[in-house]
Amino acid sequence: AYSEGVKQGGLENHPGGIQFRVYVCCWAAQYASNLEGDFVECGVGKGIFSKAICVYLNFESATKTFYLFDTFQGIPLEDASSDKEKSNMSYLNELHFDTNYSEVVKNSFKDFPNVEVVIGKVPESLHGVNFNKISYISIDMNNAKAEISAIEFLWDKLVFGGIIVLDDYAYGEEFREQKNAWDKFAAKKQFEILSLPTGQGLIIKS
Repeated sequence: AYSEGVKQGGLENHPGGIQFRVYVCCWAAQYASNLEGDFVECGVGKGIFSKAICVYLNFESATKTFYLFDTFQGIPLEDASSDKEKSNMSYLNELHFDTNYSEVVKNSFKDFPNVEVVIGKVPESLHGVNFNKISYISIDMNNAKAEISAIEFLWDKLVFGGIIVLDDYAYGEEFREQKNAWDKFAAKKQFEILSLPTGQGLIIKS
């Protein structure tokens, strides 16, 4: 599943492998597969996490839809919360997202009819999809404002017991704005975020 996930080049220029981050996503998706509700990923890149999940779970046979939301042409810099975050976003765009890769992603999921690639800026693109219940959410937008806007829209649709994986929650100081924003959201909703050794954050809605 991991090798299929990275096949489209999502790790080009990356300092190393992300096997355990993919493992966390696959574990969370398998857990959520037993709950009512669809899957959502905000911040897809070239589809490393979502493709690994689809292969791992034989998702083409699932009775769920997996919605993939992204601009598929990089992180919108205008939404940066600070100069530091904008600098990191610009760096990531140059390193990984310097072209429009929507067709690459669409082709990667051609064998999964229940995967929908939704092109556009989050949270606006979320409003164009008619989903009711969600059991799994992955968020990796490298952008605090967009991530919180996304979860504010999705939270009430996440079923009790539903799971959220945050890719960069505890990854490093370059993502501090994201951690601070998520901690504020968690305090408002009265739940705890589990920091993982991979740098990810894990939430289970109780």
